[in-house]
Amino acid sequence: MMQNRNRLGIWLSGCSLVVIPLWGLAQSAGDAERAGPAPAGPAEEAFTSSADPLGSFMWELYRERYLGDAPYVFDSRVRLSAPGFAEDSGQVPLDIDAGELGDDFERMLAWVELNPIPLIFDYDPRSHGLPRLSLNVRLEQASPVRVAVQRHGVWHIGSTHIEAEGGGCTTPGIATTESRWEERFGEVAGRRFDHGEQSQLRLRVMHPMDSGLIPSQPAFHIQRFEVLDAGGELISTLAIEASVSENPALGLHMKPLEGGYRVGARDNNGNRFSIAL
Repeated sequence: MMQNRNRLGIWLSGCSLVVIPLWGLAQSAGDAERAGPAPAGPAEEAFTSSADPLGSFMWELYRERYLGDAPYVFDSRVRLSAPGFAEDSGQVPLDIDAGELGDDFERMLAWVELNPIPLIFDYDPRSHGLPRLSLNVRLEQASPVRVAVQRHGVWHIGSTHIEAEGGGCTTPGIATTESRWEERFGEVAGRRFDHGEQSQLRLRVMHPMDSGLIPSQPAFHIQRFEVLDAGGELISTLAIEASVSENPALGLHMKPLEGGYRVGARDNNGNRFSIAL
């Protein structure tokens, strides 16, 4: 039975812990009757395109899965920064900045096309989230990586390709390699940095983020982060998948808020974690 802890504003529900730690084709002529790519206006011609800049055969599959028939454009203003080669496939840093689109966006998604668990996150900014965040992910092999930002009903797509030796999704994590991992399980550390018209929230949660892809290791990972104001009102949510690296390190940019923020998280075993920033 995991002991309850009260450290750095963490709370854990008592529970018995288990051992822890898609393809596509180019658009055909018949696709023209679908919503398809959104036409770029004169002011956007220098920034957008309807053609996949990576030429990936997987693009159509994931467009249909995550974006449906909504209009979309590949947009250089959705900046996705990542290393060209991932030296550690289990910890690949991504920095996403779509601030040039404006702050009034409805949703943000990210996925790795050739991962066994492709989706990285689904971000709902609600009232205070800004279109910039950072986190580390796993890569099972070299792959295109996409970020899609929905604004005024149109999906704006940012893309990059990361080379990797691979194995990031199926390599044993801390629950297998570190015998004393439970001593730090659930620890949360974080800081808030205020920058005029926005606040940057940085936090790290000690958690194995087991995907369930390794035999005899059931899935055990954080599923959701929530950002609340001082009064407990929900102002932003981030749903994540096990494609996020172990001990998730998260950076969120939020609109300024008097009284600060509280960030909470919940995993698929019912454990809860929280920190005030």
